[in-house]
Amino acid sequence: RGARARAGGANCRACSFRQGVQQRGGGGGSSSLGGKMEADIPAGFSRLDVDTLAHVASFLPCSEVLGLDCVCREWACAFRPPRLSLHITRVSLRGTPLSSALRAFARRFPALSTLSLRGSDACGRDVGVLCTSFRSLISLDLSGCDALQDAHVAAIGAALPQLQMLSLSGCRDVSDAGLAALLAHCRSLSSLLLGWCDISDFGLLSLSSISTSLTSLDLSGCAMLTDRGVAALMRRCPRLASLQLEGCREVSGWALATVTPRLRELTLSGATLVTDAGVGAVARACTGLRQIALRQCRSISDAALATLAAHCASLTALDVARCGVVTDRGVSKLAAGCSQLASLQLEGHADVTDASLHALAAGCPKLSLLNLWVCSNVTDAGVAALAQACPNLTSLDVRLCSKVGAVAVSALAAHCPSLTALYTERAGPVDDEAVVRLAAGCPRLALLDLGMQDNLTDAALLAVAERCSQLRSLSVAYCKQLTDAGVSTLVAACPQLSTLDLNNCTLLTQTTLEAIAAHCPRLQSLDLGGQPGSGQRLATDAGLLELAAACHGLRSLNIRYCSDVSAEAVERIKDLLCANVQVRQ
Repeated sequence: RGARARAGGANCRACSFRQGVQQRGGGGGSSSLGGKMEADIPAGFSRLDVDTLAHVASFLPCSEVLGLDCVCREWACAFRPPRLSLHITRVSLRGTPLSSALRAFARRFPALSTLSLRGSDACGRDVGVLCTSFRSLISLDLSGCDALQDAHVAAIGAALPQLQMLSLSGCRDVSDAGLAALLAHCRSLSSLLLGWCDISDFGLLSLSSISTSLTSLDLSGCAMLTDRGVAALMRRCPRLASLQLEGCREVSGWALATVTPRLRELTLSGATLVTDAGVGAVARACTGLRQIALRQCRSISDAALATLAAHCASLTALDVARCGVVTDRGVSKLAAGCSQLASLQLEGHADVTDASLHALAAGCPKLSLLNLWVCSNVTDAGVAALAQACPNLTSLDVRLCSKVGAVAVSALAAHCPSLTALYTERAGPVDDEAVVRLAAGCPRLALLDLGMQDNLTDAALLAVAERCSQLRSLSVAYCKQLTDAGVSTLVAACPQLSTLDLNNCTLLTQTTLEAIAAHCPRLQSLDLGGQPGSGQRLATDAGLLELAAACHGLRSLNIRYCSDVSAEAVERIKDLLCANVQVRQ
């Protein structure tokens, strides 16, 4: 493109584009169609060369690029090459057969290198089209396409031997045989995701064929894996840097004692046989470990945290949510030994108090994510101390922390300008004044959960609307003082909203629904539910049909106890959204 732009000079600019437009309009500038299209071209367009146009195209959504691609040959040449990656879902197809869409995209984007069909329900026929149409792919995501079987995976391997990344997570019928057939051809894979596939210890033996290239492997949910198979894997794949074994209940952690020192990320969440001793073996064998997840490993206690602190000084992320017994003692040792810690999940540990927060404030200034859900002994004072010491905090979860309220929220507003996510559902009382301060101090908020904060009024929403235009997810469930005026103003100011929870906001009416339909084209999840006898007046047939017509990406709709919605309207909504929406009634 650059050579063409330099060689063609002015001919590669908008003059040639205009000529092409006129030709499509009938051959001359006098054509009404040609004249109209030429008039639509911005005046400054003539100063843009092909390279600049290609850069512009990189910011556009796929549908817009397709439209520009169809204007004329010159525009097709300018706008076709930049698209090297593509994500197709069942929602985006809107009823179009996937195989037809793949053929069309192959004609327009012949150089495509990255393709994601996650959530597209791709089947064997679609895989056949994919294998013949996209020969340049190096990255392919088929997560959740559970109709795929071993024969389809073998076909992918034979047609695309150059693949470097492949995700088959959730393809439950892919077994050891399919994996072996795939790896007989794909010898350059560096990332392989096999979560919840039918893989056993025997299947892991075939990974030896990519032992020199494999750096990332996901075997989450592969229930037949044992310590023996994982130990053999460790010996055969010395370059492995990331390993996911979530839900592998027969893996104890001792299998990882011979883990490669290159391992940086390890997930053992839900592996119930993992103990403090097993984590200790991993920590001593892999001192460069950066991330480890031990969520719901019931035998993990403070001892594991102390061992990680002693041997893994570079640790940046730790998940010990809902483990055995984690207390202030373990968290304090962790904070003293892991000064690079940026993410910590402590969900469900009632023995964690303000002492832990003070320790984190003193030892982990880079902390950006902290989950304290159900840590019921944490208070405003501890959160305020943490906020002051950790200005890079971006996400904080204090749901069900009844001693954390408006004081903590105000401290976050004063000291954490980069905060993007805050969860306060069923925490201590948060009032309008605290939310006003939060919106002013944290304008980057993208997720805000204020559920069951029944002190809030429209004043809080108006403040968020004025300051937080990047908001994508909002929950004000059970905030029963909110009115149409406040919610309508907020949705008009936050066009990127994709998740909105208005459950049991009993003062809202169809006016709010009309505002959502008018201003939230990206909406994916909406909760309008109520309770028996709550008098929920928000959802009506007319309002929901208008919403479905405007919000094409809607995937989840809760209308439980909305008595004004008929069964016929629900069926019509599903038709409008091509059956891509889950309606809870």
